[in-house]
Amino acid sequence: MRACDILFAFPDLILAIGMVAILGPGLKNVVIAIAFFSTPSFARIVRGETLEIKERLFIEAERSIGASKGRIIYKHVFPQTISTIIVYITMNVGGAIISAASLSFLGLGGSPSSPEWGAMLSGSRDYIGQAFHLIFFPGFCVFLTVLALNLFGDGLRDVLDPKTRD
Repeated sequence: MRACDILFAFPDLILAIGMVAILGPGLKNVVIAIAFFSTPSFARIVRGETLEIKERLFIEAERSIGASKGRIIYKHVFPQTISTIIVYITMNVGGAIISAASLSFLGLGGSPSSPEWGAMLSGSRDYIGQAFHLIFFPGFCVFLTVLALNLFGDGLRDVLDPKTRD
């Protein structure tokens, strides 16, 4: 968790720009950079959920009957944390899309001929006065995709959250 704290000290997009600058531009390197700066928050969420579940009464009962740590993890802890993991991933895919579009807009994404929303926005910014639609539609697609993923993640949270079940 100390390594995660060190990564939290840097802004995500600045860290991603630095990583892509070191690795070289390309879609593969953008994905690696986004995954790298998304990992600490994911690790912290999973760790917190695991520590909470570890202190519950049914885990103590499993330990008292002599269950192995592997059995407790795979039969009890992991199924309890999977809903949190799924919701967290769906809620953060939108942020990853925005980060990838930002890096592509800055010219650090895929090749200019690749169909990326950020590259489309970057290539169209010179024509905003003559052809507004070249900027509007890629930006609107990013907006709709991120909104849809966030609403989907919010719906999943409502369905999978054991605290809200009746």
